[in-house]
Amino acid sequence: MKTLIKNEQIGYEVLIDEPYKDRPMFVIFPGGGYHHLSTREAEPVAEKFLSFGYNVTIVKYSVAPHADFIQLKQGLEVVESLSKTYDKIVVCGFSAGGHLAGLVATEKAKNNIKAMILCYPVITLCDKTHLGTRTNLLANGNDTLENRIKYSIDQRVDSNTVPCFIWTTKTDNSVPYENTLMMIESLQKYQVNHKYHLFEKGPHGMALADETAIKDGDTSFVDKEVAKWPEMANEFLKEILK
Repeated sequence: MKTLIKNEQIGYEVLIDEPYKDRPMFVIFPGGGYHHLSTREAEPVAEKFLSFGYNVTIVKYSVAPHADFIQLKQGLEVVESLSKTYDKIVVCGFSAGGHLAGLVATEKAKNNIKAMILCYPVITLCDKTHLGTRTNLLANGNDTLENRIKYSIDQRVDSNTVPCFIWTTKTDNSVPYENTLMMIESLQKYQVNHKYHLFEKGPHGMALADETAIKDGDTSFVDKEVAKWPEMANEFLKEILK
């Protein structure tokens, strides 16, 4: 992959691999609670969707102590830049990265996002949120009730929201699966094209749920059923992007 953007001072780097002509761009936002970035949710995911025929971009956005919504600004910068070349863009995020992907996809900006893939995402910054995500995003005095609502993804959905594929596990021990239910309810309310899957079991942070997801020797992140999600998402995207 080559570097598209790099700013070491704020820990911001964007990597891109575009081997295919006239194919969509798949933009990945790793998770990490806006505190760090998960490597298991970056390059392995890029390789998987490259194998499906997408060009890929990994957004290694700034994390704490950088605040004042710099992550949203960076995500929009990347998508707006890619929109000059690509007329079909998919944003994909994991956990807090799912929150950021959702923010970018629901921002009222002119871009070519056609769908979003949200993997065990933080959706709400109100009740049932992931506290670390909220604390790090709404730092510098930004943690107000108004902002908690404004930056909750389910509150940003409307009839113009792009199609969404969303999944989580019912036993997620970090981001309550009710986050996904809130998003599903909003998508249904506004009749947004969507598909969801609630897997029965699995810890938070399963990434691809294959051998690339093993963390410090912990194989509980590997699950054959959960590992089907990339193919399921790809089938959903084929219908959206055709």
